[in-house]
Amino acid sequence: MVGNREPQTRSHERNTWRQQFRRGRAQGRTAPKHGGRVCRYRLLVPGQLSRERRAELDLRCEDRASSSRGRSSRLGAATTRATAIESSAQVRSKGPRVQSTLVVAAPFDLGLSLAAHIRFRSRTEAIPRTLKVGVCVNDVPTIVEIARVGRVVSKGCQSLLVTSTQIISRRDLSTLARRLVAADLDLRPFYRVASRHPVLGAIVTSLKGLKPLPPPSLFEMAVIAITEQQLSMTAAFQIRSRLIKRFGTLVDDLHVFPTSERLVHVPLRDLKTCGLSRRKAEYLKGVASRIASGELDLEALSQKTDVEAAAVLVRERGFGDWSAQYFLGRGLGRTDSLPSADVGLRRAIGKYLARGQHLSPSGLDRVLAPFTPFRGLAAFYVAAYARLSSLPRAKWSSPEYG
Repeated sequence: MVGNREPQTRSHERNTWRQQFRRGRAQGRTAPKHGGRVCRYRLLVPGQLSRERRAELDLRCEDRASSSRGRSSRLGAATTRATAIESSAQVRSKGPRVQSTLVVAAPFDLGLSLAAHIRFRSRTEAIPRTLKVGVCVNDVPTIVEIARVGRVVSKGCQSLLVTSTQIISRRDLSTLARRLVAADLDLRPFYRVASRHPVLGAIVTSLKGLKPLPPPSLFEMAVIAITEQQLSMTAAFQIRSRLIKRFGTLVDDLHVFPTSERLVHVPLRDLKTCGLSRRKAEYLKGVASRIASGELDLEALSQKTDVEAAAVLVRERGFGDWSAQYFLGRGLGRTDSLPSADVGLRRAIGKYLARGQHLSPSGLDRVLAPFTPFRGLAAFYVAAYARLSSLPRAKWSSPEYG
């Protein structure tokens, strides 16, 4: 009786696997694969097999796959490599999530800021209710989501709920969240300056609480500046989307932007398949290489003045005056940085603030000179107004600002 017990158990396991496999095929599901063969234990319910038995079945499947392909590599090394590749491609959220509350000084409208952020890259994409980004925090890929808790709280501040799908420190989560919503940007001094102009004052009033939302990292901002050179923001966004999906890490349903260390080892031909020209691919790899080696420290630019930071950037291959000013304004939050060579920006400013004139770069500087030191922020508001004009006005504002 005892001697026949193990064969009966294994026979039962095989029958159970066959039943679940057939049921999965009938429901349109495909079985996960490992080493070219179906991993039987992955189709069984958790706890049905012991850890040792699962490992035995896994090695047996790997052994059959290796024999059929005529491989002579060791099974342990093959299993380790396959596991490493799988873990680098996708991360599943496990365990409890980390949450924190962030209080942002008013005026700030998260919904309006999200609407403008989306409209700059697409005219048809749905406007989300929350800010959700994939980011790597201390080498931990995670998804950070920021949602409005309610209306403006006491003392003119708004409370936001910040959630991370992976375990990271609350301090790191709070620091990242403050960056993602530009919490340190106080709009009130800019509003006082803009109120003196009849047109810009009206635009600011209609977009009260709007803030430019920066990317999660300065390296991503550098890639944005390179990809958007002489391209529309929509086309550049499509290129970056392909770049992220191919070389980024998938966390649940969202891709995390690839690190500089990851892109250094990507061949130029693979970058070009994402839509980059050869020259832009070389620019991207060059910047990634200098950041990964420590020769270029983008975080240190936050301690420099606008002129000093721009001088550092233009020394990098792939960065000109437009890219440097764009990086300072959107990446570092410098409110007076103005990419005067931007054709779309000159068109929007000319339409709303210069009676429809076609402005040159020097003309753009002249028109926005009265709004110093908020020339870049004034240009952002006008450009956002032009983009949001395609939306019904009822969708411009969140309940806080009516």
